[in-house]
Amino acid sequence: MLEYKIPERLDAVNSPDVEKELLSKISSENPQITICDFSDTVYISSAGLRIMLVITKVMSKNGGKLILKEMNEDIYNIFKMAGFHTIMNIER
Repeated sequence: MLEYKIPERLDAVNSPDVEKELLSKISSENPQITICDFSDTVYISSAGLRIMLVITKVMSKNGGKLILKEMNEDIYNIFKMAGFHTIMNIER
């Protein structure tokens, strides 16, 4: 199992680094479950949503599962508005 702490802001500025780091960890550790902890996250842009979609697809392709946890209400509502709550495992 891989646990990754999502930063306070996940936007166009830092999303390339977050994506690169997450994909690298998934590639090297090949976890069955990856947990992204959103407890510190207060902002997510479309670039951040794209990363979560990419990671979901990578994990699914590898037979694994991505779990998003500890989202505040505002972050959850963004995922919900995008329709991602129906395709991603979100534990609130």
